[in-house]
Amino acid sequence: MERILSTQRFLQWKQNLRILLNRIRENKRVLFSFLALGFVFFLFVLCYYGLEFYLRNYRIPLVKLRKVVASTINQELGKAVDIGVLDFSLREGLIIEDLVVSNEEDFSFNDHMLKVKKVTFRLSSYFKDSPTVERIDFYSPQLVLNDDRGLRDRLISYAQTSKLKDIRFHDAKLTVKQADTTLVDWKEGWDIDLVRKNKRLFLKYNNGWFWVPNTTRVKGEGYFSESNLDDFQFEFFWKNFPSEEAILLTNFLFGSQVQSAVLTGEGKISSSPNTGFVIDGDLEFENSFIILPFFENYLLEGFRFREKFHFTKELEEREFFGNEFQIKSQVATVFGKETLLHRKLEFQITELEDIFEHITDISGLFRFPLFGELHGNLEVKETGDKNKWFSITGEVKGSELKLASSLFALENGKLYLQWKPNNEWELSIDSETFGKPSHLIGAGSADFSRSKKTDGTFYYPMSSKTKLKFQSTELTANDWKPLYEDWKKDTMEEIRERQEKLIPEEYFYQTKLYKYFLESMNFDLSIHITNFFAYQGSKSLGESKGNLVVKDGRFSLNLGLGNVDSKLSVVSYFASKTPNFSFNLNLKEYPWSDPWMNVCGTEWKPNQVNLDYSFNSIGSDYYMLHKDARTSYSLKLFGVNLKDGDLISKGNMELLAFKKPFDIEFTLNRYSDMDYLSDVVLSSEQLDLKGYGNNKNGNYQMTLYGLIGETRGSFAVSEEENKCLIK
Repeated sequence: MERILSTQRFLQWKQNLRILLNRIRENKRVLFSFLALGFVFFLFVLCYYGLEFYLRNYRIPLVKLRKVVASTINQELGKAVDIGVLDFSLREGLIIEDLVVSNEEDFSFNDHMLKVKKVTFRLSSYFKDSPTVERIDFYSPQLVLNDDRGLRDRLISYAQTSKLKDIRFHDAKLTVKQADTTLVDWKEGWDIDLVRKNKRLFLKYNNGWFWVPNTTRVKGEGYFSESNLDDFQFEFFWKNFPSEEAILLTNFLFGSQVQSAVLTGEGKISSSPNTGFVIDGDLEFENSFIILPFFENYLLEGFRFREKFHFTKELEEREFFGNEFQIKSQVATVFGKETLLHRKLEFQITELEDIFEHITDISGLFRFPLFGELHGNLEVKETGDKNKWFSITGEVKGSELKLASSLFALENGKLYLQWKPNNEWELSIDSETFGKPSHLIGAGSADFSRSKKTDGTFYYPMSSKTKLKFQSTELTANDWKPLYEDWKKDTMEEIRERQEKLIPEEYFYQTKLYKYFLESMNFDLSIHITNFFAYQGSKSLGESKGNLVVKDGRFSLNLGLGNVDSKLSVVSYFASKTPNFSFNLNLKEYPWSDPWMNVCGTEWKPNQVNLDYSFNSIGSDYYMLHKDARTSYSLKLFGVNLKDGDLISKGNMELLAFKKPFDIEFTLNRYSDMDYLSDVVLSSEQLDLKGYGNNKNGNYQMTLYGLIGETRGSFAVSEEENKCLIK
């Protein structure tokens, strides 16, 4: 059986072989073509790798080239070089892998200028004695440059003057630093092509497909001239581009310091012997955080606007647009013996809230809810006269101004400010302050001189003369309490911060505020209030007059609080290392509506107050003023009464006398952190007490002797479990 099956298999195989041979005979030409093609391909591969082997080992001296490349970079740039692997292939040419160039003459600081995974050099010929490099490709380079103008110029000059036809960067990342500041930081990889054609070096770059929506994209193209460094042209297009990656360029285009923003738009930079240097463009800023010029502690936060710009060597023009505003800025440069700047500013703001709702301080807690319209134009010219460096002309008009703040209320404001050619100005503000009509009018002059700092830079101190007059039909003192409480809170926070962080004292006469504005200020403000009220609902205390004067390094404020003997006085001589400061407040039967003091957790609320308060200190900041303060005052509170439970007797003493209105007076002197009370007197029809006491951190203790109702004796008042205990 097995022999029969074996015979059948042999016959089947023989049949298949006969069929195969017949097919080969029928298609012998096709089969021969495939065999010939395979043989040719084999010969090509053999020749390719054979030639590559020959060139690598016998024609191209890789070991010598390694030394030549390293020494050339070292000599041209003065930088240390490390080459990982130097190889060769016919397809890519010379190959350098893991190329590292240091920022120093060695690698001791591990400060790298350039890191490249792979660099390829395509040669013009492999058989010439002196072949040229036709193309260089950098793969995933990371370039870190310090702000070295000499190195930058050498790199640009080399790119322009060398005979390289093609330089390409694939997935390149670039960082440019100036000291500790990062000027350029490309976090995404860019593809950059430099191609030489018709005596020009054409540049093209992008970081991905520009048409992809909701992506961060940049692209651009342009050219350099081989023969003239000042002949070039570039166009750039940004989409959702973060300003942090090119903060220097962003600040230049905006004209001020931009912390961060998202940019979309386009621009063109060109320079030629005929037209000179020109930059034009149109950008949209979104989600921008911008430090306000001249107000470094305040930000324009989350703002969106559009900017058109046109720059030449002599002129910078910017135009900003928003929903309800238009601002034009022009800075012209006048070249001569000394370069001078002429600035023009025009603005039309129909809705101030659209801007001010985005303005906040650095902490992000304080905002400016300002409403209304503001229009104006200003022209500031540098004259070249160091005693009158600026010439200012123009006017500013405001209408329907409103400040909707919990601290200060202003409505229906009208503003007019005019600067005249001789640096004189006039000011008029009409408004309703806390709902009452008020007027501020005046005039003055301001001259800015130019002075040089020790570091060689200039600053511009102001010498001013100002005469203002403030008038209002009514003023209620209690309306200003929220502003006082906010100032008090900030003051205590600063004192605590200086204590905890041991912040050194800064001499006041060295601060910018003093050097720029106060050193040569002559300021006089007269105040006239027709009816002065202590609080809402109180009777008028009559007419109130006063004046505020700043002159010759001295600050003085005197204000009468009605037609009685109540008055406020503040005096400071600040033109010294440690300015002195004094504050005096005198109140005579002054109406009062709030609790005056808290004793043992109980609020003592009078209806009238007599006060003779004095605060004297020296220092350049709140902490020093607080630390060296000398405080004393004499006080009398009228009409104080206590409720059931405010005062507890230890014994069988009758306390009915304290439940009826009584007067309390004492003299207080502060030493260190303790208040000492002397000449304490409590008086009413049923009280006749005298004594002394002290207060430490709100914990009052008093020793009294005299008459309570019909009980005569000595009494001690102290705090126990947040209650006043008398025994």
